[in-house]
Amino acid sequence: MVDYFAEENIAVLCLYCDFRGQEERAAANIIGTLTKQLVNALKVVPTGIEEAFERAECEVGGRGLQVSEAVKLLQAALPLIKRTFICIDALDECLDKHIFKLLTSLHAASQASPNIRLYITRRPHIRSAVEKYLPAGAQVISIDSSNADIRVYLEMELGHDLDSETMSPTLRVDIMKRIPEKISDAYVMASPTPQALRDR
Repeated sequence: MVDYFAEENIAVLCLYCDFRGQEERAAANIIGTLTKQLVNALKVVPTGIEEAFERAECEVGGRGLQVSEAVKLLQAALPLIKRTFICIDALDECLDKHIFKLLTSLHAASQASPNIRLYITRRPHIRSAVEKYLPAGAQVISIDSSNADIRVYLEMELGHDLDSETMSPTLRVDIMKRIPEKISDAYVMASPTPQALRDR
C-alpha cells in the first residue's frame, strides 16, 4: 500500500509481513515491492528500473531480483521523493533468514537517502536484531495490547465465521481463552538516519 502526497512530494510505503507468505516476503521481494510502490506513486519510472524488473521476470529459471539489485533500484527511486516513510508491520513474522538481509538492505537504502524514515513494528524477541542491523539511533515505543480489545476483536471475527459447523462451543471457548494469553506486546521502532538526527 502506498500513499503519495503530491503537493509535498512525500510518499508513505506500507508493507505487512504475513507469516503465510514466507517466501513472498523474502528480502529481495520486500525491497522490490517497496520500489514498485514508490514508482507507482510517482507515475514516472526512473531510467533502468522498469527494464531491471522485466529482465528479472524473464530470466531463465525465474531467478528474480537479487537483494543487491533490489536495493540499487530502491536507491535510484528514492531521490525523486522529498521524504519517504517506509512502514513495515509485523517484521517478526518474516523467517529469520530473511530478516538479516531485509534490515541490512533497509539500512543501506537509508544511508544513500537522508530523507528516508523507517517505522517497523515487531514483537520483543527480535529487538536486538533490529538494533544491530539498523544502527542509526532507533527509538523504541512499546504498544501494550488490551485483552479486552483482543476479546472484542475475536468475538467480531468469530461472529463472521461462515463455517459454523466446525466451530464447537468448546473450540470457541478455547480460542477466547488462549489467544489473549499468547499475544505479546508489540513495539514500534523508528529509525531515523544520522542526517535526520542532526536535522531535528
